[in-house]
Amino acid sequence: MNVTAAAPLSANSTGELYVTGHLAPLRNEVTAFDLEVVGTIPEELNGRFLRTGPNPIEEHDTAFLNGHHWFAGAGMVHGLRLREGKAEWFRSRFVVDRNVAKLRGYEPIPGPGEGKRDGPVNTNAIVVGGKIYMGIEAGNLPVELDYELESVQRTDFGGTLEAGFSGHTRFDPLTGEQILLAYEAFEPIRYISIGRDGRATTKARIDLPHIPMIHDTAFTQSYVIVPDFPVTFQPQNAHTSFPWLWDEGRPSRIGLLPRDGNVSRLQWFETPRCYAFHFANAYDEGDLTIVDVLKHPSMFRTDQNGPNEGAPILVRWTLNRSTGLLSEEVLDDHGNDFPRINGQRAGQTYRYLYTAHWGANVQFGPAMKHDLERGTTELHDYGPRRMTTEPVFVRKPDGSAEDDGWIISSVYDPETRRSDIIILDAQDFTGDPVATIRLPVRIPFTFHGGWAPDKAFE
Repeated sequence: MNVTAAAPLSANSTGELYVTGHLAPLRNEVTAFDLEVVGTIPEELNGRFLRTGPNPIEEHDTAFLNGHHWFAGAGMVHGLRLREGKAEWFRSRFVVDRNVAKLRGYEPIPGPGEGKRDGPVNTNAIVVGGKIYMGIEAGNLPVELDYELESVQRTDFGGTLEAGFSGHTRFDPLTGEQILLAYEAFEPIRYISIGRDGRATTKARIDLPHIPMIHDTAFTQSYVIVPDFPVTFQPQNAHTSFPWLWDEGRPSRIGLLPRDGNVSRLQWFETPRCYAFHFANAYDEGDLTIVDVLKHPSMFRTDQNGPNEGAPILVRWTLNRSTGLLSEEVLDDHGNDFPRINGQRAGQTYRYLYTAHWGANVQFGPAMKHDLERGTTELHDYGPRRMTTEPVFVRKPDGSAEDDGWIISSVYDPETRRSDIIILDAQDFTGDPVATIRLPVRIPFTFHGGWAPDKAFE
């Protein structure tokens, strides 16, 4: 494996940006009941709105800041419980790993991987087999949470998970499976499927001549998207705790792997030189595969401590499987990321996409609704200097149109230093919120989350 790329240009960057302002961690866990509501919470929303991200608990001295990466640090999960039109509770809880247990004096949680795969879990929440799990990429095992967000145990899904996990899984509504790509140091890329029974199947192992960072994937009904961008494992060049850095010697490409895992039929396509954390969606049209992606110009090249090298833009890559060529179309260049869609359209043709504005210095702002059929973008501005995280689409129970649902997101106000959970009607995206739930604290700007309906746990 090649880990000999030239030293990057960011040896003097620090992590101060990623522990201040809207990114600053909470020091303590939070519990609040009977929250203030402005407007009316739809009674059909019975479940929990979840957010999670890194929340480092170490002292932020100079040595810590120099070596800190935004992706590192203890996980903290934030949850708002909605039931029958009421906001019953809000909780913030550390996801217990070995360091959290030691520094906070908590009881260690049981499970496999002790001493090897029991580090921080801070990236995303998924529901599998009537249980909720927190996940992370690059090696550590998922952690099961109870209904009130307390850590229960690490899991390898009954011994069916061969190694580590991912920060992203993708749910196929037609097959009922969760699809993911797992990567970590000195291991092959694994294409994994998790069934409704909560058991994992490794469908393919992909050996590459280096170890790329793969944060996300997408799928069509025939293929899984395999990204191979020039951010590779380079521990000898890293000055932070995260050893994946920009590699000037690597091209950018993505592959189409058949859903059955037949690696001999993996087809690669050269892409513009870039990095992408997130895919919006993908689908097939005859000999073409359409992949919508949020494209960064580079990553961990001039800033080793976090993703601060230019705002990503929304592009469409059209892959011609007959010719092996890829073409690119810019769909929106406002600066946007954290894409969400109506999950019933995953892996299929779709029209609507929701993103959060991403500006300079990892600053955020309004939410966006992209009409990909008309080529238009609507903005929901939450107010001066207020900024939203990932806008989560929740389909209405009786909804028929693709955008017949709600958008739920966490919105931070730097004036009050608190966050609100705001519910929009997706079909009236620029209109007034349906409901605003006032939180007693700020939710640090987190990575991912979503809506966990109570019916999924029945």
